[in-house]
Amino acid sequence: MIRKVAMAITAALLTNSAVAATIDFESQDGGYGYFDYSFREDGFKVSYSAIDPFGFYLMDNPADHLGMCSSTGCASNGTTAFYGFNGSSITFDREDKGLFSFTSLDVATTFLTYGRPVNLTLTAMGLNGIITNTIFVDANLAESFSNFNFNDFANISSLTITGGQELSEFAIDNVVLTPAEVPEPAAWATLIAGLGIISSVRRRRSRGGPAR
Repeated sequence: MIRKVAMAITAALLTNSAVAATIDFESQDGGYGYFDYSFREDGFKVSYSAIDPFGFYLMDNPADHLGMCSSTGCASNGTTAFYGFNGSSITFDREDKGLFSFTSLDVATTFLTYGRPVNLTLTAMGLNGIITNTIFVDANLAESFSNFNFNDFANISSLTITGGQELSEFAIDNVVLTPAEVPEPAAWATLIAGLGIISSVRRRRSRGGPAR
């Protein structure tokens, strides 16, 4: 009896499995600027901030605009990506202020043929306090996008990606964020009812009564 109730509770809670969102910046259709900027994509708010006065951003596929980044161009994966220059950061929050998990992203340098590595700091606020991590890509690999995966950024409320102190330019794409699962009201009702049944059965057993 208890096993059947437990299985019913589990099934009810799993009916609202969260769906991962991939922030790929395609919704922006290009753009750049020296000012703070934000937009919304797939239920998340994405905010750019300049750390120093010369910071700026680019959201585009540089392969379509040769020379936009420099005389040699920027790293490109063939789609729109986010490029942060001269002390920039980009922050991700859920539009409804809920919790989420961050699991992966693609990273590259900005400028080609400059021989620069990529150095990023990832900072998140969540239920377990502040979570930090770093990404470093050697110069000989940085001109192509590399994928990085994480499992320590769970139940966070905000994620900020910041360029390094020395070499602050960076490019990112395909940021995978998954909203935390929240059971539907019907699932909560099933949970409460099930716990009541389990409690009743246990009380009956403790009094020596029959339990089926």
